[in-house]
Amino acid sequence: MIKLFIFIIAITCLAINADSSFSQNVPYYINLDTTLTNKTDSASFYVKNPTNQMLHITSVRTLTPQFFTRVNSFNVNPSDSAIVWVYFRTNQNITYYDFIIFESSELNYPIINYLIATAKYPDALYSFTQGLTDEALKIALKNFCSVNTNNNYTTSRTAMFSTIDDYNNNDTIECVYTGRKVYTTGIPSVNPPQSMNTEHTFPQGFFNQDEPMRSDIHHLYPSDEVANNRRNNYDFGYVVSNITWENAGSKLGQDFENQIVFEARDQHKGNIARCLFYFLIRYQNYGGFMDAKQERVLRAWNLSDTVDARERIRENGIQAFQNNRSPFVDHPELIDRIKSTFSVIPVIAKPEISASPFNVTFDTLAVNDTASYYVSLFNYGTGNLNINSVTSSSPQFIIENFPTAVPQREFRYVKVKFRPNQLNQTFTSAISIDNNDSLITVNLTGYSNNTIGVSTITQQLPFEYSLSQNYPNPFNPATKINYELRVTNYVSIIVYDILGNKISDLISKKQNAGRHSVNFNASDFPSGVYYYKIISGDFTETKKMMLLK
Repeated sequence: MIKLFIFIIAITCLAINADSSFSQNVPYYINLDTTLTNKTDSASFYVKNPTNQMLHITSVRTLTPQFFTRVNSFNVNPSDSAIVWVYFRTNQNITYYDFIIFESSELNYPIINYLIATAKYPDALYSFTQGLTDEALKIALKNFCSVNTNNNYTTSRTAMFSTIDDYNNNDTIECVYTGRKVYTTGIPSVNPPQSMNTEHTFPQGFFNQDEPMRSDIHHLYPSDEVANNRRNNYDFGYVVSNITWENAGSKLGQDFENQIVFEARDQHKGNIARCLFYFLIRYQNYGGFMDAKQERVLRAWNLSDTVDARERIRENGIQAFQNNRSPFVDHPELIDRIKSTFSVIPVIAKPEISASPFNVTFDTLAVNDTASYYVSLFNYGTGNLNINSVTSSSPQFIIENFPTAVPQREFRYVKVKFRPNQLNQTFTSAISIDNNDSLITVNLTGYSNNTIGVSTITQQLPFEYSLSQNYPNPFNPATKINYELRVTNYVSIIVYDILGNKISDLISKKQNAGRHSVNFNASDFPSGVYYYKIISGDFTETKKMMLLK
């Protein structure tokens, strides 16, 4: 589904928030339609520049992998617009939240909008999992799995050997660990020449061979008798040393912690993981067989050996026989929404921090002049992001204020002021943001020129026209604008709001050549970005100023 939004951004997002020193007034919400999992949805919107200056977008990014763009930077011509596409794709049937962040060299703050999108499974069978995670998802999956018919062990093995694992319908079965094949029309013998047994992936000794676990084919597989004995009741893991048995890629030996583990050949690793996930959710962790270390291995195997056609055929055969399915074969990605298959993990807030930008460059200033930048802090995790402190490593960069907390799925600003104290210098600093997620730093750079403060206006005639940056800037509520006229001429100085509407005529008369100044009092205007423009003969120039109340 393609959606089109027309937003005027980049100069309409500046406002004062009553709760913090600076924030967007009303950020836009880009809400993509509900889409199917593993399908790409998209939305487009326009970045409009209503000013007469080029707008350089130097960075476009999101914070989560589910949302992405295909542009990193672009320019917007004066009084023009540029289209931007944002994309969404996921394999999970849940709702995601994110931000799309624009950084511009013309602005002293990033432009931020919210992103929201939902995906659903194409198969209605698993619609009950929509939006569920952890314990709620485990309970729902257990209820889904717990409808299997309880067959006896002999009947289950007969179905497995004669039908379910006879993939080619030629009365031939294959050991899942070694690949050895034998001909059989029923339950094979554990003795030569067949030497074939039934592997209980979750060792049956841990649940005392009780039913229905013993006969649940979801974790039963044909296994060579020797391989079955070698596997025994050992944990699954990666064998790295002291191999005591090996066949066709399966091996018994020690892992990196010198624990004896059994490693299956690659083509069966994922099957093991998914059937154990099923067993633990459907039943329980009998005898404490599963632990965090082994579960980490299984999660890796689930990713490296994905579900293939044979595993799907087997799943359909099991359903036909015992009347239930393994959700981890149909949707192996569900395990990524469960923190632990064998224990209850309490819901703990986990804020996640990011910033924009991570590198700030201030305009060149005269000594003792000041300029401010608003660094955004994001919390794209859960629970409050608590900001303990924000510190600067150099005295020329001053932390004016910062939020003490950022709610989940929100952002706030840190206001940083640059004030050079030496001529013709490059100043660098890093601000450190200490919080309850992870310490992050933002790099700062500023430059000074060879002037001090605001130059005194004299009667010496200028060689050219010029329009100076207002001072102070940001200001509240008044500021001064200096300008120079090369010749006597009619002068017009106009102030515009961020939508390009004229709000004040500061000067509209003939003036002599020389240096002049005019004051602008914004007591009656709201906080935000304003533009002032001078027109005198063929000379015209526009500059930006910021009112902060």
